[in-house]
Amino acid sequence: MQNLRCEDTKRETLVHLDCCREESERLASLEEEYKREMDRIDQRSRVILKQYMEQMLLKSFAEQQEAYLQGILDAFQILCGLGILSASENVEKIIEHLKNGKPE
Repeated sequence: MQNLRCEDTKRETLVHLDCCREESERLASLEEEYKREMDRIDQRSRVILKQYMEQMLLKSFAEQQEAYLQGILDAFQILCGLGILSASENVEKIIEHLKNGKPE
């Protein structure tokens, strides 16, 4: 799933939200100040802050992955409900994997 979501950056249906671009710009504007402050604090505090930031990034990615999988699951269920996809064993298996957070 991560490959599907992250690798094909040239596809026609790729979504770019203005709010995401704006948040990236805000983050970039804080980067120099962040680096200066990190240089000023003691080693122990720097390690704790770096670990915290890394964990925030990991949590953020996990939440993004969860939202992406939820969207796929919702799409499968909508398509099945509309009769566009038949509720075959394979589709049910994919849906079950998505529900359990174990994409194939």
